[in-house]
Amino acid sequence: NMADKGDVVATVEGLRGTAEILEVPEIAGDGGQRLEYVVAFGGKSQTFLSLGEAYITAGELSGADT
Repeated sequence: NMADKGDVVATVEGLRGTAEILEVPEIAGDGGQRLEYVVAFGGKSQTFLSLGEAYITAGELSGADT
């Protein structure tokens, strides 16, 4: 379950269901930390580097008007 790894920052509801957007801290190659955004929908997940991209994908997957 992806929800165990991060915090849900948004849910996008549409005709096909609800997509969740999670903010997941990741350790970068240089040892620093960055945030990734995971869209979870229908038992699958996709990772993005920006919240904007995650929102667009969540809207497309769920069938929402975004």
